[in-house]
Amino acid sequence: MYQYGAADVRYGQSISLGTSSPIDLSGSSSYSIGFWLNPRAPAYDGFLLSSGTSYYIGLHGLLLTLSIPGMNTPQCSEIELLPNQWQYVLLVFQSQGTNQGTYALSVNGTPFIEGSLSRVTATDSLFKLGHTSDAQFINVAFWSTALPEGERLPLWDIPSPSTNLAACYSFADGSSHDVSGQNRNAATFAGGAQVVMVAPALRLLNTGVQPSPRDALTVVADGGPFSVQAWFNCDAPSEFQAASRTLFSCRDRDTGYGCSLGVMWNGGGFNLELKQETAGGSGGWGNSIQLPPGSWHHLAATYDGTTFLIYLDGTHTLTVACTTPVLANPVWLFGATYTPDTAGSAENELQGYLQAAALWSRVISANEVQQYMSEDPSDSEGCVAFYAWSSLMLANQVTGHPPVLLNTAFPATVVTPPSESPPPSGSSNLQMAVVQPSARLEPAVRWSPEEVAYPANSPLPPDQVEAIIAAYEPVLASVPGAMKDRLRSLFRNNLYLGLAKGNGPGGMPVGAIAGKVEGAAYVFYHHTAQGPVECGRMELTVNTECVGWVVSVAATSICLLLTVVGLGFSATRAVSSLSKVIGESTALLKDIGEAAKGATSGSTVIKVIKALYVAGTLGKVVGDMLTGNWVSIGLNCASLILMVVGLFTTGGAYLAVVLAQLVINIAVLIAVIVQKPSNCC
Repeated sequence: MYQYGAADVRYGQSISLGTSSPIDLSGSSSYSIGFWLNPRAPAYDGFLLSSGTSYYIGLHGLLLTLSIPGMNTPQCSEIELLPNQWQYVLLVFQSQGTNQGTYALSVNGTPFIEGSLSRVTATDSLFKLGHTSDAQFINVAFWSTALPEGERLPLWDIPSPSTNLAACYSFADGSSHDVSGQNRNAATFAGGAQVVMVAPALRLLNTGVQPSPRDALTVVADGGPFSVQAWFNCDAPSEFQAASRTLFSCRDRDTGYGCSLGVMWNGGGFNLELKQETAGGSGGWGNSIQLPPGSWHHLAATYDGTTFLIYLDGTHTLTVACTTPVLANPVWLFGATYTPDTAGSAENELQGYLQAAALWSRVISANEVQQYMSEDPSDSEGCVAFYAWSSLMLANQVTGHPPVLLNTAFPATVVTPPSESPPPSGSSNLQMAVVQPSARLEPAVRWSPEEVAYPANSPLPPDQVEAIIAAYEPVLASVPGAMKDRLRSLFRNNLYLGLAKGNGPGGMPVGAIAGKVEGAAYVFYHHTAQGPVECGRMELTVNTECVGWVVSVAATSICLLLTVVGLGFSATRAVSSLSKVIGESTALLKDIGEAAKGATSGSTVIKVIKALYVAGTLGKVVGDMLTGNWVSIGLNCASLILMVVGLFTTGGAYLAVVLAQLVINIAVLIAVIVQKPSNCC
């Protein structure tokens, strides 16, 4: 199935990487350290990766901290990490002689902390993950060289072995071994730290999925051969649920005749169940295998016209001789059974997850069942539908048609211990000294739970600030009553916090991604504490002042939205996607231009965001950005999946949440809109 391993560390737990330091930390040698990090919120102040008590990369709230022996005080970033999102952290130390050099700590290729040291104090303690943090890690790599600029972007997969790769603890396969080729000792776990397997999947909770009617899947419901398969994970049942859990069903829209395949709870576990409804009556077959709830299994069935062969986890488990009826108007469902006499026309009894569901118009062999447990079958002969549900690509990968998500089925992730390599047991007799971060750091703040005062240094006049707040009220109309006050308060507080940040060295709040037209190109800048950093550019096919301004408004808006949903630091990857969507969509530019040509007020900003929202541009950009293998998609989007799908399925309620978070940098968009050229009337 589509999953990856990650080291899971809670507060008080830790992981020692090998039995000795893989790199020289004296300052007399260059080195690099990179790892993928998923910090949980709320974030604890403490260490993410440390060597001894004074060398560490840590967290102060959600701000990154860096301490290298020889620093006068620990360094703290001005840009916050995103909670519950995978981000790539890289520290590069460039030696400039004995015990001295420069350092750069970046996230997804954007510098967060930079500086130089002249009195580095050596340390050779073991490297440890965690013990005062709550996070997940993957691909923790050490190089005995300063990586050049071109190699500092996120490493989606395990780094390629080389003489400079000193160690790499990937955890991606569920193991704790060094996979660098240097054969260093394995990681050891203390206090309950473990490796977990993370599997993106489709969450079904009294919901279902219907393949697009445009796919016309009658070919697998005409009484002829077909095959179906998927990975599934069922929740523990409650006493209020029916015993049956349908994974696949194909029933006639008018008569309800057809068949369904799933599992049935018998009080101690799940058993396989095949059911059929025909004009001659109903029938059912099954066996007793007692599958425990909360575990992943693979189910496949083939039908040759007279016999069902059912496979569990790749092994032939059940044979049923029967003849399925020919269906004149078939309805395929995953996670539900079509029943024309039931309200909603479906029994949504499955509570669990599905992944990698596939349909064929032929019988697949036992070898193919095993092959396609871990391979994409969409290019195989006779495959008419394949839904990976392990990424933002929710559509049928054979036809490109999206399924119908019934009753708000949504993508999610499942975290389980590795099935093949159970996590090492924690060592209860290992005592660790919990070292508190320096008291010299200022208190960390993300979203304030208390009311924030109006900022005296606001770059916007009070009337514009009030207009922004007033323009938010219509967006709240679709939000449930209990959430209105909370979102209203969050919107106002975040707006005040954003305005209080003032301007950074580049004239924009630190952390914002914005750009401007330079000649015949639109140049993207990520505004850091050290000033604006160019992170990409796109050529403009029509170079006029008005078109350039509209492109600036559109690009800045999309970058702000990407920041909100977890990709704000990945502007370099966004440039090509933004170029395609913005540069080729005349209709989108027209809508953005019309929305932005009004008075510079809160309502103008809301209109611009709504234009992007209605156009579905965020989904197009993100979908174009997230190309590559399933590992890279999973690492980037495990939690982003739910948010993007929510953007297009829950309507205004989700837009209200997006705007409530967006306003912390909304002054950036207003600053771009206010620069409207005089010829854009």
